Amino acid sequence: MKILVIGGGMGGTILANNVARTLKDDLKSGKVQLTMLSASDKHMYQPGLLYVAVGKMTPDEMYKDQASLLEPSIQFHVDPVETFMLDQNQVKTKGGKVHSYDILVIATGSRMFPDSIPGLKENAEFFYTEETAVKLFHRIREFQGGKIVIAMGVPHKCPMAPLEITFMLDDFFRDRGIRDKVQIHYTYPIGRVHTLENVAKWAQPEMDKRGITYETLFNLKSV
Repeated sequence: MKILVIGGGMGGTILANNVARTLKDDLKSGKVQLTMLSASDKHMYQPGLLYVAVGKMTPDEMYKDQASLLEPSIQFHVDPVETFMLDQNQVKTKGGKVHSYDILVIATGSRMFPDSIPGLKENAEFFYTEETAVKLFHRIREFQGGKIVIAMGVPHKCPMAPLEITFMLDDFFRDRGIRDKVQIHYTYPIGRVHTLENVAKWAQPEMDKRGITYETLFNLKSV
């Protein structure tokens, strides 16, 4: 049996390692072959982007060699897939190689698409890539006061990220001694401050305590 994992991010890495540990005897005997194809030989710890955005971590601290994170029984190749031939149980990579499979796992992750909201890409800051997280840090480091609005759609990348950046910004400006000059306004598209009810029940009184204003049923149309 051939198991093929496409993507070396957190999801693909955790799944491939769990499969390798569960099927270790079959992998050792050759009954199962487990292969991962990734676009990079580096693994980025994406939650670290939040810390880069507030100056608590440098970008280089987020990266490790992907191969070092994988079980030795996993065949790892840096050769991203460009074509899925699902009717033939095959994929074709950028390097031109064709891989066949019995089980296919697509773990290529999610990405922002700010172009879908007029004005968002040109006028907003983000923290979901290394480049944008660094840019956001420079912006808030130079920020002397005013209003910051946190807005997102549903679903969004990483369930906790919008709340995390909100509270991290609150801490950041308190540490700078200018929290009284900054209004932090949090918006969310549904009828509570987070999709998960228990999280919303915790977060709303915490926002009240910290002086963070919020608005629900807010769906961003344009910037």
